[in-house]
Amino acid sequence: MTELEKQIGFNESERYLANLCNKSFLNLWSYPNIYTNEGKKSVNGDGKELCDLLVAFDKHVIIFSDKDIGFKDTGNMKVDWSRWVKKAVLKSANQLYGAESWIRDRPDRLFLDKKCTIPFPLEIPSKQEIKIHRIAVAKNASQRFSKLAGGSGSLIINPGISGNEHFEHPFMIGHPVANKSFIHVFDDVALDIILTELDTISDFVDYIEKKEKFISSGQLASAAGEEEILAHYLMSAHKGKEPGFYIEENQKAVILEGHYESLKSLPQYNRGKKQDKISYFWDGFIEHFGKHVLAGTLIYERGGLLSDAILGLKIMASERRVARRVLSNSILEKIESSDPSRGAARVILSPTIAQNGYIWLLVPIPPEAKNYEDYRKYRQELLRIYCTSTKLLQPAIDFVVGIATEPRNGGGGEDMIYLDTTCWEKEDYENAQKDRDEFNILQPDGVKHFSGTEYQYPILSGDYPSEEKRKSNVKKQKTRSRTQQKKARRLNRRNN
Repeated sequence: MTELEKQIGFNESERYLANLCNKSFLNLWSYPNIYTNEGKKSVNGDGKELCDLLVAFDKHVIIFSDKDIGFKDTGNMKVDWSRWVKKAVLKSANQLYGAESWIRDRPDRLFLDKKCTIPFPLEIPSKQEIKIHRIAVAKNASQRFSKLAGGSGSLIINPGISGNEHFEHPFMIGHPVANKSFIHVFDDVALDIILTELDTISDFVDYIEKKEKFISSGQLASAAGEEEILAHYLMSAHKGKEPGFYIEENQKAVILEGHYESLKSLPQYNRGKKQDKISYFWDGFIEHFGKHVLAGTLIYERGGLLSDAILGLKIMASERRVARRVLSNSILEKIESSDPSRGAARVILSPTIAQNGYIWLLVPIPPEAKNYEDYRKYRQELLRIYCTSTKLLQPAIDFVVGIATEPRNGGGGEDMIYLDTTCWEKEDYENAQKDRDEFNILQPDGVKHFSGTEYQYPILSGDYPSEEKRKSNVKKQKTRSRTQQKKARRLNRRNN
């Protein structure tokens, strides 16, 4: 395998976006400054930049356009806003639609470099399967809005306006282009909050898909900012109910300012954030393998960028943040509680994806191993048997990711196996059963079972505010919203 040279962004704004996306979507699936060979007429010629950043994961492709446009002060707010929104949002929208069209029609003509010598390394889904999400990052209006109206400065979401109608509504964002596919517009405030709160591909995509459906349904009248929509979405979750937008039929929602600050003040929110810290063990492991893939140093017998090891990493990266918390806790507890001189194994079912299962194997170096290479071959074969035995132990799962390491305080190095059992035949089951019996591993009567429930924001009995405090919070929230709306109306009157 050869090293993949990714771009890092051409300016400070693009580099900042690249760093945020690397943390949320991880390095293997996030690529800044993608090019096409459109207009390239010679070997030494340059291609054309397609977008500022592209994320490709499973069926999802996320296109980012980043606009760092200065918000000039001419003394006429309406003129200043019109110039900014035209360059930062409306122009960005057309670029996003152009990139989407190219990706759908010419997915084999994407490159990581200007000279178009390094093909885009990930498979783009077919037209029938692909789900494209368009993100316009529009910077520098929030500071001006905050200075004039107070609050965070997050732009108001007003689905009732589109196209050039934006010119008449300072600091409001609706549909950049009427009657075309939805575009999410993230300002300075929203960009940081969204990519920090939703820092896995699954959490992020779930939010933007549900938000798009919510707004497209006509049920959102207005929102004080993107972060307020996010808070409404997250606070709707409770036992047996995923985050979402649960609005009664024929009703419209007005999402006021203060939801996000209220969310952050909840003890269960802060408790969940503390418990999430351990989940980044999962991210770190994916990134550890991913760096070897990008550097071309992954040692794997079948080779190729989309080898089984890479497919295993994709399964791991599909887990949500709360699931990564559960998985990391289980693995680290097993590592710490196991005797380093003995082997140990932990089988874990994905908390959120029913068809996925994992086996984490701790294998000490056996006395008969002549050298470390012999040990690695022994460990890899043992891991393979544990993976097939996991399928027998849990027949409902389709995909097994197995990871083997030395026990606590051992040496470095890990082995990974990805097992797809969707096409298993009778012979595969028979061979797995034979190995399982021969090595006497993961037998049903010798396996201890553990189960439980994990909440993103764990609630304790003392977390609920008194009725008096709840009413006070609602009153403060309405007062803040009315104040911001009055300031926005004054701005409109001043410029008309």
